[in-house]
Amino acid sequence: MSLLCKPILTVLLAMLLVFNMPVFAVEVQGLFDVELVARSESAEDREIAVRQAFYVVLDRIMVSEDISRIPMIQQMLHNAGQYVKQLQYLPLPADEYGQSDARQLRVQFDEEQVLEQLRKSHVSVWSEIRPATLLWLVVDEGDGRRFYNAEAMPDIESVLTLVSKIKGLPIIFPLLDIEEQQKIPAAGIMNVDAASMLAASARYDVASTLAGQVVRQGECWQGEWGFYFDGKIKRWSNPCQPLKQALLSGVNGAYQILSAYYGVKPDKASGEGP
Repeated sequence: MSLLCKPILTVLLAMLLVFNMPVFAVEVQGLFDVELVARSESAEDREIAVRQAFYVVLDRIMVSEDISRIPMIQQMLHNAGQYVKQLQYLPLPADEYGQSDARQLRVQFDEEQVLEQLRKSHVSVWSEIRPATLLWLVVDEGDGRRFYNAEAMPDIESVLTLVSKIKGLPIIFPLLDIEEQQKIPAAGIMNVDAASMLAASARYDVASTLAGQVVRQGECWQGEWGFYFDGKIKRWSNPCQPLKQALLSGVNGAYQILSAYYGVKPDKASGEGP
């Protein structure tokens, strides 16, 4: 190939990558890092915590509705310690844990080693380049349905940030100006027709839109969700459960659809053939 052709080929490849990328895509950092609470610094509790952390990592990069049913994953989880790259204990707030032996544990897993094992097992994974999902979220804490507002709902914001990180799913939120709230009313968000939802979401240049509402019922939260992607709509609901699980139901539902669409086998991603 001549030197003149190489720059042209480079430009063509770059254009090909751009046109095949989601419109609003970001690089998700920390997919192989997890922080969680270990009961103590004992070897037994450390092993349990590392296995739990490894499950979170695998569940946020693999394409599967239930990774725990895959025999190879069960084996990897059993040997979770061998995939650890770095491990660090951190203190926990005394006002929350008192005299407890519990510690914050930060675990970083070896990305290359994990992906190599998944490649050998021909398991599909979702890379760190992921499309942002637009989330129209309505919250009812017992005083009526309102659109989610991070400043006014710090508890919701904290949990939503956590579940987004758990699944490695980038989320953005609508501006909620007067025009948008007229088109997408909080009180009837789950009854908005697809055309109106997609029209209101078009200004954000996203590939996927998640609409949902969480309603507090005593000590638990009832959730309803609708996901708009690739010309299709999927709807589901979760039973009354803690806020974390209710919000995770929505985020996880979006993850399952997107990972199945964008996920590839590691050998294909690295150019090793079909």
